[in-house]
Amino acid sequence: MKLKFVLVPLVVLGFAVGSYADCSKDEVKEMIKKGISSSVINSACGKSQSKWITPSYTICKSNGGTVNYHSCKATWVNAKNICSASGGRLATIDELKKVVTDCGGTIGKFDRNIENTSYQTCYKGKGFVFSGYWSSTRFVGVGNNIWIISLYNGNVGENSQYDNDVYVRCIRDGK
Repeated sequence: MKLKFVLVPLVVLGFAVGSYADCSKDEVKEMIKKGISSSVINSACGKSQSKWITPSYTICKSNGGTVNYHSCKATWVNAKNICSASGGRLATIDELKKVVTDCGGTIGKFDRNIENTSYQTCYKGKGFVFSGYWSSTRFVGVGNNIWIISLYNGNVGENSQYDNDVYVRCIRDGK
């Protein structure tokens, strides 16, 4: 009887590990080992049908990005190329703000968002693991700056399009 309980998880794990398109089995095993949620793994490895796309490692790296903690970081110009290669585009700042409000957060209410555990769980459940993400929206008045959003606290700000320290999530049109 104990043998069945041991074999079933191994068979299920083996099936899950073998079913991701853009990630190697070792990459998926490592993400599972680190406790990364299946929705984030699915999105990062090209299996998710969500409107949100987490670029795969291969697409991120081959388009000038770097992978940091299983998420893609890039300059804004490279982020646009990464999203295009991933089958999507960078979201507008309004689409990113909607993630905050749809999860029960408030734009600009930093302490409330940080302390709101259901908000924190919600945006992470949508695959936004880190705080700052690029938008496609230019910051008016400063030629090289682009709107970004910190989902952790709901802060909206701007950053130079040449900065490498911003994460990339993409959105599918029509979803």
